[in-house]
Order: sequence, then structure tokens, then C-alpha cells
Amino acid sequence: MKPKISPEDYKNILEALDLSTLFVTELNSRLKEENASDSLQLNIDDAYSFVQNSNLLKIGYNYKFTAKDDAKDDAAISISVKYTVIYTLTKEVIITKEFMKVFSELTLGMLLWPYFRELVTNTIYRMGYPQLVLPLRKI
Repeated sequence: MKPKISPEDYKNILEALDLSTLFVTELNSRLKEENASDSLQLNIDDAYSFVQNSNLLKIGYNYKFTAKDDAKDDAAISISVKYTVIYTLTKEVIITKEFMKVFSELTLGMLLWPYFRELVTNTIYRMGYPQLVLPLRKI
């Protein structure tokens, strides 16, 4: 289902956003060596939540990476991270679910992906495995 926001409304809200900061608020990684194999399947899930409070937009953006052999019950490697992204609103706008659906796919995902790629690469390397560089994110 396509989001129900017009390009004009999207542009109006987008112009009101000024990135203040972003940081990691949760981070968890796990290695289960007994589940490692030569046929690990990689999976990445993401999700977001948001709250608008006056002239601030606070977004929680979660990534979860797993490397799992389909023949095993649990993943050999799992990495999950929650980023908090805070925008200041420079004019009075209402952040809608429809806006956030498009914004999370186009802007937030692209903004946070390099941070997540670096985190996965370094974490896997620190687990004693060869570096894994995730591909660039394409829309």
C-alpha cells in the first residue's frame, strides 16, 4: 500500500526538519560458535518509532542483523542496534505516520545505513571472523 501523502505535503514537512543529533541508545551482539557453518544466510530487519514533542522530532530506528544456518535453531551471529535521531522543527508542522513511512525509507535508512554497515563490519571482525562489508543501500 502506498503512503497517502502528497509530494507537496512531504516537501513542506521535510523542509522543516533540521538534524540535531544522532546516537546509539541500545546495542547487543551475540556469537554462538556452535551454530556457525559455511552456509550462513544473512538477514537484516529494520523498524522505527517516533514522537513529536513541540518543536522536536525524536525517532528510534532499529536494525537487526542475523547470520543463520537454516539447519540450526539459532543464529550464529546476531547484532541489534537502536539509533536515536533528533530533529528540530524550524516551522510548525505535524509529523504524520504517512510522512514517517516515506521518510524512514528514503532519508533515515540512507542516513543511518553507513553507521550500521561500519558497526556490523567491526563487530564481526572482533568476533574473530573475516570482515564482512554490507553492500551500499539502494532505494
